[in-house]
Amino acid sequence: MHVKILGPMTKQAELLLQNTAIALKKLKVKAEFEKVSEFQKVVAYGVMAFPALVIDEKLVAVGSTLSVDEAMTLIKQLS
Repeated sequence: MHVKILGPMTKQAELLLQNTAIALKKLKVKAEFEKVSEFQKVVAYGVMAFPALVIDEKLVAVGSTLSVDEAMTLIKQLS
């Protein structure tokens, strides 16, 4: 699984990254993480709010910091 956090690395983006990593660990899913803050790459996803979460090239969350449980639910749906 490939996980991207889009946007500037604010406290909210770091929390989203942390909660997603915890969710993946709890589900025993291995993943590669990438922080994407370059404007051209971020706009390619059509994102207008930050942070945004992309899992396996699918935009799954925009403008919110997911809880661990919310991230787990999304990951289960995508697996």
